[in-house]
Amino acid sequence: MAIRKEQRITYEEWQAMDFGENARSELIDGLIYMMSSPSRRHQAISGNIFGQLFNHLSGKKCKAFFSPFAVRLEDDTEVQPDLVVICDPKKLTPSGCTGAPDLVIEILSPSTSRHDRYTKFMLYMKAGVPEYWIVDPEDNAVTICRLTETGYLTTVHTDTDTATVNALPGFEMNLSAVFAEE
Repeated sequence: MAIRKEQRITYEEWQAMDFGENARSELIDGLIYMMSSPSRRHQAISGNIFGQLFNHLSGKKCKAFFSPFAVRLEDDTEVQPDLVVICDPKKLTPSGCTGAPDLVIEILSPSTSRHDRYTKFMLYMKAGVPEYWIVDPEDNAVTICRLTETGYLTTVHTDTDTATVNALPGFEMNLSAVFAEE
């Protein structure tokens, strides 16, 4: 589970804090959430997803990015999703992105599962992220959340499926390749 400081602070106060050389944190609604280092499997899955996105997006307007990559959603909220796709170049900043990416992907780990499934689910829905993928390495499954007028509509895909991204017409992600052991 993510560690957080209970006192709400401003974005500027958070930016001025020194967490140490390798420490990573997110600010969500003024609360600090410390992030642990990802596992080797987490990194392998992230690389497998990024590879498919990068190959598809080569020469196209949309761009894929991987963590650490800052996504500022509100005045007191900046997160570092595992992967994002951004199709509006005006949202890109020198340090990341301002506004909702077209696709956000979070890869679960034991320490972040609840945070990603609930806190970030609600955060991304509120921020208007059109598509949010929750990748579960333990079950080799991907929960795809697509934004509708009433909230996220979710579907679950397994490692035998392919999955599409609404913002990327013609793209199909091979989920067996996502979960392939190195």
